[in-house]
Amino acid sequence: MKITKGHYGYIRRRKKNLSIKVGILAAGIIGLLMLGYVTLGTKNNWLTIVAILTVLPTANLAVVLAALLPYKGRPMEEYQQVTALTGDGVLDTELVITSKTDKAMELNYAYFHEEGIYCYTINKKMDVKKTEGYLKTMLKNNGVSGEVKIFTDWRGFLKRLKTLPPSSRKTCDEILLKQEGVFRAISL
Repeated sequence: MKITKGHYGYIRRRKKNLSIKVGILAAGIIGLLMLGYVTLGTKNNWLTIVAILTVLPTANLAVVLAALLPYKGRPMEEYQQVTALTGDGVLDTELVITSKTDKAMELNYAYFHEEGIYCYTINKKMDVKKTEGYLKTMLKNNGVSGEVKIFTDWRGFLKRLKTLPPSSRKTCDEILLKQEGVFRAISL
C-alpha cells in the first residue's frame, strides 16, 4: 500500500524505500566498477562511466534520506486521539518542512480548518514565530492566505482542536485543500 506525503506512517515508509533504493544503486555502482576492472583490466572503460553517472542520482536520494533520518512518526494512539477530534477534516501528519535558509522543521500534525491552520510539533526548540512566519510567507507566495498557529504543548493543541466546529474534507472550502497542497509541496 502506497502511503503518500501527509499521511500516517509516511516517514517510516519513505525512509525504508529510500534506504532500499540507495542500497541497490550503491551496490550497482560498486558492481559496475568491479565488473569493468575485472573484465577489461583497467578502470578506464565505459562501465566506469556508467557507474560515475549513477553517483549523482544516488547522492540525491541519500541526501533526502539523511534529512529524514532524525525524524520519526508519532505513536498510533496519539494519531487516533487527534483524528477523533478532527474527524474527516483536512489533517496532515508527519510533515518535514524544508526551507533554503533554515534546517528542516518537523510538524507532527497540521489541521487545516476554516478558522486557521493548527499545527503541533514535538520540537520544543523550534523557533515557533519564525516557522509560523515562514509558513505564512509560503502560503502567500502560492496565492493562498491563512493564519498559522504552531503548538509545542500537546494539551494546548488538543484543547484547541476540541473547541473547533466540525469540518469535513468532502465539503470544506477549496482554500483548505490549497493550503494543504502548499504544506505538502514544501515538505520532504
